[in-house]
Amino acid sequence: MAKTTRTASLSNNRDLRALLHVPQSDLQAQLASRLEQLGFPALRPGQVQLLGAIGRHDRPGQSGVRLSDLVAELSLPKQTVGDLLDELEQMRMVERFPDPEHGVIKRVRLGPKGKVWAAEVRRVSAEAEARWATRLGTKKMKSLRALLEELAATVDGEKPATNGARLAKRG
Repeated sequence: MAKTTRTASLSNNRDLRALLHVPQSDLQAQLASRLEQLGFPALRPGQVQLLGAIGRHDRPGQSGVRLSDLVAELSLPKQTVGDLLDELEQMRMVERFPDPEHGVIKRVRLGPKGKVWAAEVRRVSAEAEARWATRLGTKKMKSLRALLEELAATVDGEKPATNGARLAKRG
């Protein structure tokens, strides 16, 4: 009983940022360990963010994503996204190809190595979620996931437009 009280007391002293950091840190450590075992290079946060965005657009029947769409989605300068793409392309994590609808514009998709990386990220994330469900119970884990999805949707909807591309999409 004292342990439960102490744990509750400690968590009451943590702000939300600290509480969210604990599971995120656990997941990041699991991912880093597994990706290192597979021989993937350590990636910087911006590279990981960009790979995730490309992966969300990398679906069968779709032909990649345009640089302008990545710039708008990530709220990063075009030059920064371009530099990150150059780095990821050198690592063979992504590949650029001509847009079939426009001769000059390029699209980006995960390369073979990037697809393996993305699949491993999904696998390790699912394992972490299953491990947490074992600790919390399935019902609590489903509730946590539902609340986080709802929060993410509302926070995504609140992001201010940072460039003309976003303003055009909204209005």
